[in-house]
Amino acid sequence: MDLTWVIVIGIGLVALAVVLAAAKGGKGAGAFQVEPRRLMTERERHVIGMIEAAVPACRVHAQVSMGALMNAKRGLDRKRRTAIRNRFDRKIVDYVIENRETGDVVALVELDDRTHNASKDEARDRLTAAAGYTTIRLPAGKGVTHELVRERLAFVFAPADQSGIARHEARQL
Repeated sequence: MDLTWVIVIGIGLVALAVVLAAAKGGKGAGAFQVEPRRLMTERERHVIGMIEAAVPACRVHAQVSMGALMNAKRGLDRKRRTAIRNRFDRKIVDYVIENRETGDVVALVELDDRTHNASKDEARDRLTAAAGYTTIRLPAGKGVTHELVRERLAFVFAPADQSGIARHEARQL
């Protein structure tokens, strides 16, 4: 075989190896093209403080995946369960209020900012209600006050059981 062909084949193999390595993403910290981001906006941080003050008997979680809150019903075939789960598993709930004693989810709270769409929110609320959750919606902007948060949450938590936390039916507020 001619030396020229050996060189051409060698260069081709090196080029192929480089392309495959680039497509694979490489290894090490530089392989992931990601950067950190804040868990909550300043407004969300302010509102979680108001929620925590309004329901001290509860634990408040922020930015919770719907996949952590619900599942497709048992008894469905795998394809159907996956299709149902795909409708919600990547969606996020702004705040989840949890009974500290039992671990039960008491309510979901959504802060309706500029990213919210009324028709999508309505469909989302129907989905969470089907799983048995109450969704409380708070207005965007500076319209959220301690008084408003207490008022919206008091409606869900009255009348209370022995733990100070009401058992309730799913409803949207």
